[in-house]
Amino acid sequence: MLIKWGRKVELGNVSTGFDEEFIPPFPWCVVILTNPFRTKITTTKGYIDTGSDGSIVPAEIGRKLNLFKYPLMRVETRGIGGNSEDRILYAVYVKIGGVEVAIAADVRDDVDIVLLG
Repeated sequence: MLIKWGRKVELGNVSTGFDEEFIPPFPWCVVILTNPFRTKITTTKGYIDTGSDGSIVPAEIGRKLNLFKYPLMRVETRGIGGNSEDRILYAVYVKIGGVEVAIAADVRDDVDIVLLG
């Protein structure tokens, strides 16, 4: 649930918004994620991270979509103020508002929201 223009609305009623649980409020949109063969699918809230070079998917969603079967590349990543990490990126399709793109996502145990970079 989020607050939009002073009233509470459920995720199913809107496709974009600002999550006011974050300061400053974090923009989000409804996103459909699928594995490369489109045999597994999930719809969730994806937070738009305009300062990021990459996208992150929580490991729980990664397991649900079997993303660990689709490694693409090994990269060195670093968050704001964090140490560099050697990570494997996985193939996932992202669909937002009817537009679908293939991305290489970092599937992480330490993040519980989808971040779209």
